[in-house]
Amino acid sequence: MSVEGRFRVRAQDVSEYLKSLQSLERVYNIPGRSFYRATAAITASRASAFIMMYNCIEFGSREALVGLRQEILAGGGGFMALKDYWQEEIARAHFRDRLTQGANHDSLIRDVARFAPGVVDWKSDLRRLPFSGNVDNEELLRFVARIESRWRPPRSCLGGSDLVLIRQMRNTLAHGAETFETVGSQFSTQDITEKFRRTRIFMVSLIKGLERYKTRQHYRRV
Repeated sequence: MSVEGRFRVRAQDVSEYLKSLQSLERVYNIPGRSFYRATAAITASRASAFIMMYNCIEFGSREALVGLRQEILAGGGGFMALKDYWQEEIARAHFRDRLTQGANHDSLIRDVARFAPGVVDWKSDLRRLPFSGNVDNEELLRFVARIESRWRPPRSCLGGSDLVLIRQMRNTLAHGAETFETVGSQFSTQDITEKFRRTRIFMVSLIKGLERYKTRQHYRRV
């Protein structure tokens, strides 16, 4: 199955989860014996949706990038045929850890000499995202610009700006800065559903854009 197909499957799971929450809200909309306990659980479940959405976004971003790198590896082209961004990324994969952790100078020089004029191989970095920290629309848009892709997000997704909030809420929950119930109480399920709808449009369009970039070999120098 394609990256887009696998992303859509995961996104559909998130959408079904949100639909289930809306159904529960309709059931427990009148105060009664179990109303308050159910409401607290539903509120906390809204917050859980942010973690599910973020995981879905990171999966789509990572798999699209891995597919692109694998295509470059399989393409059989030389290092010098690649655009600057990919040359720099490959060089980082070979030497970043050694330079940041310290290295024997003679050993490093030997490795550099073996690497020149370049080996198209990401080594252990094949699945690493090309930026530190968490995924959001700004990081993805910067990445697209750096690889010289012609893709632009559709207007209907607001430039993927919902990803910023999704990332922030995910981090808030992951670091224990707020409880799940506190975060969930700030949003309605319908609001979260709309944010994810726009985010899904952004991500599907991005994945398709990277697929075109890969198929047309825009990673090569003209």
